[in-house]
Amino acid sequence: MKAITKQYFCLIVCCISSFCAASDFSASDFAFQDLLPDSLQMHGFLTQGIFHSSDNNMYGKSDDGLSPGLTEIGLNLSYRPMDRLTVAAQGLYRRAGDVDPGSFRLDYGLVDLSILDIDDLRVGLRGGRVKIPYGLYNETRDVSFTHPGILLAQGIYFDRSRSLFVSMDGGALYFDHTDEWGDLSYKLVFGMPQADKEIMIAVLGPFSQGELDGKPGFATQLNYEMMGGRYVFAVSYVDLELQYDPVKDDSIGAGYLSFRPLVFSAQFNGEKFGLTGEYLYQWNRFSGFGRSFPDKESATQSWYVESTYRFKPQLQGAVRYNVLYLDNDDKQGDKVERLGVPDHGIYAKDWMVSLRWDVTYSWMLRAEYHRIEGTAWIPSADNPDPNSTQKYWDLYGLQLSYRF
Repeated sequence: MKAITKQYFCLIVCCISSFCAASDFSASDFAFQDLLPDSLQMHGFLTQGIFHSSDNNMYGKSDDGLSPGLTEIGLNLSYRPMDRLTVAAQGLYRRAGDVDPGSFRLDYGLVDLSILDIDDLRVGLRGGRVKIPYGLYNETRDVSFTHPGILLAQGIYFDRSRSLFVSMDGGALYFDHTDEWGDLSYKLVFGMPQADKEIMIAVLGPFSQGELDGKPGFATQLNYEMMGGRYVFAVSYVDLELQYDPVKDDSIGAGYLSFRPLVFSAQFNGEKFGLTGEYLYQWNRFSGFGRSFPDKESATQSWYVESTYRFKPQLQGAVRYNVLYLDNDDKQGDKVERLGVPDHGIYAKDWMVSLRWDVTYSWMLRAEYHRIEGTAWIPSADNPDPNSTQKYWDLYGLQLSYRF
């Protein structure tokens, strides 16, 4: 244990040293945007995370070791050829342990047409690959500067099934209304969800060999902000369905699965103190997969409360408690334990403490500690044998982020 602590301390020192050197360089960075016309905007980000865990694996082989398994690099462009028309897209490279060994993808790519724009009301349409409005952080979850903590609350923002809830191929209707009482916005997205191997492994396990295809679904969100964002309230609902196509001699049959999460969100943003809470209730349905996965309907429940405090303009701390029950009727895992699966695989209770340092506008360093009971949200690709996982475990993380 002492060797691990010493190794982790050396890693912190090295990261801080390299970060300080990088922040000195950033002072001489030129502004890319100054070279572009006003109608064209270009932004990007880069994030590298390093993790160590006392047990279980997160973003690679972190158990009793160090894993540099989380890398995200994004570049987004937006072009406004006329007042009411905008074209925007973001490309993303992401590496996340054995869940995603490294891949490029189109995160979103859309055409936005404002069909009505008067004093206090704006109505518009979007088409293409459109971001899914879900909770407070889903639409900006890849940009680490936009949320507290390295990891979002995993009971609501699952990293292991991230791609399913990021975007849809289809269209969206939105409107924004502003008056003396606050800002009201509404979004409705219809389209095909992104189903890939990452989702298949997360849902059906690491030994599934077929393909998952998305079925038409929708997402909707109502958001209300008061006093310039000091108070934020939102309700989100998503309806997604997937179909599994097995390969020859597959142990899993052709089946369907659906997820219908409902999320309530509330947030207070003070000058120094912030408080956020979100609650998830999700209906799940599995059917047609055969004896390996008997037909089942269940409900997932999760909630978290998170507090932030800004000690200085560049220094912010956060504390969060997150609870997740994959099956609301089996909160302690008694039923799955009788099937030979560890009881702790169906729930998770997570205390998190995080410290963020914004040395410059462009560079950020963050450190984070989790004390966790349960393994409901750990990636099965990184932990293929559930019987080897541990109920109580610690997770440490360091993150270096850059944006322009």
